[in-house]
Amino acid sequence: MTAVRFAATLLPLALAANLATAEELKFSSAAPPTSPWANQINRNAVEVDAATKGAVKLVPYFNSQLGGENDVIAQISRGRIDMGSFTLNSVALQVPEVSLLNLPFFFESQQQRDCVLDKHAMAPTAEALAKKGLQFVMWGEVGSIHLPGKKAYANPADVKGIKVGVVTNKMTTEFWQAMGANPVPTNVAEVSSSMQTGLIDTYPTPYAFYMPSGLNKIAPFMTKFPLWESVGVTLINKGIYDKMAPEVRTAFDAGFAKNPSPKLRAEIRGVDAALTKAHLAAGGTVVEATDEQRAAWSKGLEPVWQAIAKDMGAAGEKYYAMMVAGKQACPAK
Repeated sequence: MTAVRFAATLLPLALAANLATAEELKFSSAAPPTSPWANQINRNAVEVDAATKGAVKLVPYFNSQLGGENDVIAQISRGRIDMGSFTLNSVALQVPEVSLLNLPFFFESQQQRDCVLDKHAMAPTAEALAKKGLQFVMWGEVGSIHLPGKKAYANPADVKGIKVGVVTNKMTTEFWQAMGANPVPTNVAEVSSSMQTGLIDTYPTPYAFYMPSGLNKIAPFMTKFPLWESVGVTLINKGIYDKMAPEVRTAFDAGFAKNPSPKLRAEIRGVDAALTKAHLAAGGTVVEATDEQRAAWSKGLEPVWQAIAKDMGAAGEKYYAMMVAGKQACPAK
C-alpha cells in the first residue's frame, strides 16, 4: 500500500475517533431565519457535519439570538461564543481597516470588487483578524446596498440632515458625516423598530434583509444605487480552530469549501433582482438612481476615502494601498 493510500485510509478512521467527542459550535447570525443567508448557513452546517463525519456540528442561532453583531464578534474573539457570519462593518470594530472594502463607490464593478477580495485582500484580512483571536473562514456576501425610507434618496442633497442607521465604525461614521447626514448607531435587530419610531430615517441595506425582515412595509421606498457591495465574513474563534485535530480541521475547511464564495455571491445577487420584482408586486416603490445621480454621489469621494484610511493610522493606509493596487490589477469587467 502506498503512503498516499495509507494516509487516505487513516482520515476516515481519525474522524470516526472524534465522534465520541463531537463538538457543537454555536453559530451566530443576525440574519432572519427565512433569509437567503440563513439558507446558506444551514447548508454549510450540513456540509461540515458530513465532511467531519459528525466530529463538528454547527448549531445556528439566527435573528441575533446570541446578541448584536458588535457584541458577538467581541465574544468570539474572547472564546465565549464559537463562530458566526457577520457584516464587514461589524468585524471592523475589531479590525477597523477591513471596513475600507465597503468604501462607497470605490469599486467600478462587482467583478472588480470580487477580484480584489479573492486575490488581494484575503491574506492581509486573515492576518489582521488572527491578531484578535479570530480565524478567517471565508468571504460571504451581504449584497448590494441601497437606501430604503418613507421617501426616495436619489440625490446627495436628499440625505443632508437625515438620520442614517449605521453599524458604528470609522468608515460608516465619516462617510455619512461627509455627505451631511447624521449617522446613528443601530443594532441590526432594532432596525425596523428604529425606523418605525423615527429614530432613523434610513438604513443602508440589501434586499435580502429589506424584504425578509419586513422593513419594506415600514419604509416602502427603495432607492437603488448600489452605494457599495457589502462584504460578509465567516469567522471562528482561533483557539477553537487551532485545537481541532489536523484531520478534523482539514475536513471542517472542506465542508465550507463545498459552497465557495463565488457561489454565495451569485445566490445573493440573484435574490436582489427577484426581491426587487417582489417589492414592486407588493405595492412598494423602487427608485432607480440614474447614472448622473450616481456620479453626483461619487464626485470628489477620493479625498474622503483617503482621509478615512489615514484616520485609521498606518494599518488603514497600508490596507487602502493594497486596495488601490488590487483595483488597478483587477479589470472592471
